Amino acid sequence: MGSKLYNGFQKLGKVLMAPVLLLPISGILVGLGSALSNANLMELAPFLASEPMVIFSTLIKAAGNVVNNHISVLFAICVAYGYARAEKATAALSGFLGYMTMNTIMGQLLILLGVIDPENLLTGQSSILGVVTLDTGVFGGIAVGLIVSWLHNRYYKIQLPPVLGIFNGTRFIPAITIIVASLLGCVLSVLWPPVQNALSMMSTFIDSTGVFGAFIYGLSERLLLPFGLHHFIYLPFFFTSLGGTMTVDGQTVEGAVNIYNAILNTPGMMYDIDVSKYVMNGKVLFAMFGLTGAALAIWRSSLPKNRKKTASLMIAAVIPAAFMGITEPLEYSFLFVAPVLFVVHAFLCGLAYVLTYLVQFNVPGPSAFGGPFLSWIFNGIMNADKGSNWFWLIPLGVAYFGLYYALFRAFIKKFDFKTPGREDDAGDDAADSASAGTSQTNELIPQIVEAVGGKDNIKSVDACFTRLRLKLNDVGLVKEDPYFKESLGASAIVHVGDGVQIVYGNKASVYKSEMREYLGME
Repeated sequence: MGSKLYNGFQKLGKVLMAPVLLLPISGILVGLGSALSNANLMELAPFLASEPMVIFSTLIKAAGNVVNNHISVLFAICVAYGYARAEKATAALSGFLGYMTMNTIMGQLLILLGVIDPENLLTGQSSILGVVTLDTGVFGGIAVGLIVSWLHNRYYKIQLPPVLGIFNGTRFIPAITIIVASLLGCVLSVLWPPVQNALSMMSTFIDSTGVFGAFIYGLSERLLLPFGLHHFIYLPFFFTSLGGTMTVDGQTVEGAVNIYNAILNTPGMMYDIDVSKYVMNGKVLFAMFGLTGAALAIWRSSLPKNRKKTASLMIAAVIPAAFMGITEPLEYSFLFVAPVLFVVHAFLCGLAYVLTYLVQFNVPGPSAFGGPFLSWIFNGIMNADKGSNWFWLIPLGVAYFGLYYALFRAFIKKFDFKTPGREDDAGDDAADSASAGTSQTNELIPQIVEAVGGKDNIKSVDACFTRLRLKLNDVGLVKEDPYFKESLGASAIVHVGDGVQIVYGNKASVYKSEMREYLGME
């Protein structure tokens, strides 16, 4: 039962990441557009105030906001698509149809009952794709996606009596979706207002914890990373009222990501640290500087004969961490061989949120905003007049680099942790094998398949940001963990219930596609 529940959360986490992966490009476009239309920057560079540049900055902000302003409907589509076993296009279409039907019915009912006044919308009420309704946020999108996927998987092969034959098979799914989503809209029109009030009270309580809340947020998000459940810490704060509610330019905005982007889009409006802490301002500090110090400590602690190999590994792991906010490849290099180091790292992550909260450092760190470095440039330096306090990253970064380096170096030496490059049996043959294996992807995929028990042992292939996720018929056929690291170039392998997750960093998505082609999967 526990394993089944855990696998369910793993699957949900993977599905929920699909729309989140759309946010990096939108974050970059909005940040750049806001920076180019910044009044102070225009004074320094008058050509930015020219009509062509104003049009350009306005258009790129508008393009980025397509994702930001419609993230809830994207969740409905992606969840329906992700859980559908087959005929995924029909599921995705029905996800959109169900979401709009739910909002339309809910809005019309509450307008008829006098609860919603379209001319005077209250907090929690908004216009979604032209429909005035209650704003259920991503919860509504996820709920519709789950319901549609259940209906789809249950009925997409249905055979009805001849008189209703037009609705046979997949044509039945949009039809039943409209009916069920209408009922859902009626139910939520009664149930959602109390939920909104509860979320608002929770948000107020969490905000009242101030710096302590920032520490718990950063600590817990990292501690859940090895289990693949960290998405359930930050996603609710990203997109629901748990991350705050604010009126921006006359519009009520909920969720830290949405509020931050709304502030970016509003000239003269200042950043808010109680919003910034939920968009991972602390991650800029530990991803750009802390983990770089840890990587240097791991390299300095490696055996002389392994220095060159370890340097290549650490550089390859530091770059995605600092530039894209993808820290897992570096974290997994020491997580399993030295769990104590990961606990220390998690504590330092929590501390990073404390420090950035205290100095009012208002620069978001996740890849949803283009990653730590680009976010620091576009949202920090180029939007300094909004109170980004970008300059604090320099002294804090130097201090954090030194702190990570000193602690990691001391712990590795004292406890003789077998971090990369310190393995007694890590010979050159294994390194050469790993290099050869990763140099040609088309040769690597068959090796991975063989290592997990062959083609017949693989039930499904998926991937998230950094992990190649394989569901297997028999996990007992999987080779020993060191083989994946030494011969297949993986950062780590995680065993989860009826499958494995092989950590390959930002190559995981490419490997997923190539493995599906190799196995002849959809």
